[in-house]
Amino acid sequence: MSNPAPSRPLSPTFFPSLAFLLFGVALALGFVTATDRFGRSLTQIRQNRPEIVVKGVATQNLRSAQGMVQVSLRWRGEDFEAGRRALATQRAALNDVLRELGFTPSESIYAAPSVRRLEPAVFVEPPVENGEKPPVRRPQLVDFDRFARGRAPEYLFDQDLNVQSADVERVLAFSRKEIFLADGVGIERSAPIFRLLNLADVKKDLLESAAKDAQRRANTMVTGSGTSLGALLEASQGVIQISAKDRIDESDSSQVDIHSIDKTIRVVVTMRFELVKE
Repeated sequence: MSNPAPSRPLSPTFFPSLAFLLFGVALALGFVTATDRFGRSLTQIRQNRPEIVVKGVATQNLRSAQGMVQVSLRWRGEDFEAGRRALATQRAALNDVLRELGFTPSESIYAAPSVRRLEPAVFVEPPVENGEKPPVRRPQLVDFDRFARGRAPEYLFDQDLNVQSADVERVLAFSRKEIFLADGVGIERSAPIFRLLNLADVKKDLLESAAKDAQRRANTMVTGSGTSLGALLEASQGVIQISAKDRIDESDSSQVDIHSIDKTIRVVVTMRFELVKE
């Protein structure tokens, strides 16, 4: 008959270790509970703290500092040398028009001329097998900017030009002037584009004005309420709109007008203030 195994004595450090472990668990639970209560207290304080949110607006009328018109010259035909000569001749004629309007050579930026050789479009009939009935041929759509219209090869000469100047009235006059070139050279012009320059300084001044307007509105709204404005809690910039002069859209959508010489720029800021009892 076997003797039962003697019971293992407890380590003398067991009870202190267990106590330390239980103390750590209790401390952690207390910290979590305290943190949760503290978070709820902060939320309640914020909810109970009176505050006001206002928008400030600032506008300024500005005149464009630069104007630009994009121009394209084009010639198409079967004689390569005739096209090259025609483009050069009519480019010189266009330069004469620009000089008459007061433009300097530095205000006319030409891109390098380009030429494409156009070949006739090729239509491939689908194969017919096992005596099937040939499919009916339907009219084909041909992109004549990629293929020759008649005899081939044809040549397509192009040259682009940017006319830009700080004299915006001169740019506007050029965009409206009737120009008809000869030798089969066509001319196309885009609508004029007018830009504001040095916008960074203008925006800075407008943001300061909009912030002052927001504070002024907030003071007006709390007058007679027994409270006054306290600390600024939050500030954010809204949309910046650039529109034709006196045609500001009061919505919050952003917009940038590029076709008007005289423009109005509008800046909106949103500010949140604490209210303090008087």
